[in-house]
Amino acid sequence: MKRTVQYILAALAVLLLWEGASLILLATRGRMILPTPVATLGEARQYFGELASAFGASALRFLLSLLISFAIGLPLGLLIGFERNLYQALSPLIYLTYPIPPVALLVFLYLAFGVGEAVKVVVITAALFFQVLVAAQGAARGIPRTYVTAVRSAGASRWQLYRHVVVPATLPEVLTSARVSVGLGITMLYIVETKLGLVGGPRTGLGRFIEYYTFRAELSLAGVVGLSLLGLMFYALLELLERWLCRWKHVGGPGGA
Repeated sequence: MKRTVQYILAALAVLLLWEGASLILLATRGRMILPTPVATLGEARQYFGELASAFGASALRFLLSLLISFAIGLPLGLLIGFERNLYQALSPLIYLTYPIPPVALLVFLYLAFGVGEAVKVVVITAALFFQVLVAAQGAARGIPRTYVTAVRSAGASRWQLYRHVVVPATLPEVLTSARVSVGLGITMLYIVETKLGLVGGPRTGLGRFIEYYTFRAELSLAGVVGLSLLGLMFYALLELLERWLCRWKHVGGPGGA
C-alpha cells in the first residue's frame, strides 16, 4: 500500500511539472509548444483503440524479449561466474562484446532475421541479455567461498549447490539489475519500432504510434506517456517478482511490509 501511494504521488508530481512547463512555454513563446496533460488525455481518449493496440504490441514484444534474456542469460551467467574454468575462458569474450550496442549491428541482423518481428525481438533481447548475463556472472563470483565449502562438506551435489546457494545468493542482484535495465530495453523498443519500420517491417507498437503522429503533438505525447507507463509496468512487475522470490531479503528490513 505504501509503495502504491508513492507511485501515485510521483505521478501527480509529474503531472504538475508537465502542466507548469506547458504554461511557462506558452507564456514565453506565445504558442502552445508542449500540450497540457488535459489536452493530451482528450486526444488519447479519441484514439484509445489505436493507442491500446500499440501498447499491447509493445508490451508483448518487450515481455518476450525479457523472458528470452532471462532464460538464456541467467543460467549462462551463473555458470560462467561460478565455474572458474568457464570464467577464464569466456569472460574476455563477454567483455569484448558487452559494450557493442545491438543497433550497431542492424544491417547484419536484417540479413540474418529479415525485417519482421524476429529482428525486433532479437535487438531488444540482446540489450537485456547482456545486462542479465553480466549481473548474474558478477553476483556468482561474489558468493563467499565459506558458503560453498559448508554446503559441499555436508555432502551436497552440484545441483543442490546451485539450487540452495548459487541461485538464492545471486537472484536479488540479478533482478535489481534487470529493473534498472528496463529503461534501456524501452529505448531499444522505441528504436526498433521506428527504424525497422522504415525498411519494410511490420509497423506496430508505441514507437510507430509516436512517429506516425509526429505532427500531432497531443497524440505523439500520448504515445510517449504510453512508453513511460509500459516501463513502469515492467519495473513494478520485476519488483513484485523479486519480493516474491526473495521474500527472506525483505523480512524485518526497511523494505518489508
